[in-house]
Amino acid sequence: MNLKDLGAIWSKGDKDKQAPIIAVLISVFAHILLIIGAGYLTVLVIQGREKVMFEAKKPPSITARKLEHSIRVKQMQQQVRKPQILQRLVSQAPSAVALPELPKMDTPDLKKMKDSPMMQRNAGLLGDLGRAGGGLGRGDTGGTGYSDTKFFGENVRTRAIGILVDVTSSMFNKGAIDDVMREASSMLQDLHPGTKFTLIAFVDGSEAMSDQMLYAVQENKDQAIAWLKTLKMNSQGNKRGYSGSTPDEAIRLATEQGVDTIFLLTDDVPYISIVHSKNNRETIESHPDDVMRFVKEIETNFGRSVKINPIIYKATGRKGEASKEYWKKVARATGGKLLVVD
Repeated sequence: MNLKDLGAIWSKGDKDKQAPIIAVLISVFAHILLIIGAGYLTVLVIQGREKVMFEAKKPPSITARKLEHSIRVKQMQQQVRKPQILQRLVSQAPSAVALPELPKMDTPDLKKMKDSPMMQRNAGLLGDLGRAGGGLGRGDTGGTGYSDTKFFGENVRTRAIGILVDVTSSMFNKGAIDDVMREASSMLQDLHPGTKFTLIAFVDGSEAMSDQMLYAVQENKDQAIAWLKTLKMNSQGNKRGYSGSTPDEAIRLATEQGVDTIFLLTDDVPYISIVHSKNNRETIESHPDDVMRFVKEIETNFGRSVKINPIIYKATGRKGEASKEYWKKVARATGGKLLVVD
């Protein structure tokens, strides 16, 4: 249908056919108006936007920086509190609370420490000390230095050694005391000046060279060798009211003095009797077990281990075999070593 046909229809006045034409015209006109309005609004919006401009702030001058720093310093000073000086109250009256006394600490006699590690260090004799024994001590017993030495051919590393000697008639008759004197003299000369030592003779009790351990300085070494030369056969015993041959008290004394190594020379199992009269003696049957119990509990009771190295001297026969077996158990219980001299 073209425009001429539309005009003809319109001129004829046919209302049924004019209605669609009117609707089409109205729709076209409305779309034209919408397009024009949308275009106009778009132009307005685009023109109404401001251009975005980026402007960098000018850096402050040096004077402004100084002023800003000064302001910050003042603000920090206001925020940080000044230290306050507290006034202490001092009372001259005795306090109601008393602290316990400090335990007594035994110090070595400086007069007898002339060749100790400390004194010789000041004298410039470190080389001689190095040849005398090991370095500084690290344990809880004895002196300040370890020693590597030998006793009856056995190598030993110690810093607190005890030599316990049975001085009964049987040991003298076997020549044990002469051998002990020779071996002990050689061992003492090898000890580091900071190592400690003790010498104890026993029968049924004990007799020590000193009531405490001595540092192995030359003066004490000479005294020890002289003391060994005074050892004599003791058939009477050294514990009143008892008789026998036992290192029980000697082991206890050496342990209390602070040894870490014991060499014990004997030829028999520990035994002891109570002397009621000249012809009446009561043997303590449990004594060997008591000695064994003590050595096994040393670490528990004293807080440190003590190696016991028994030296069984020329023990033969059934009695000798029993002695070797017993002291082998003692050595095993303390980490020591049994040595048998035939």
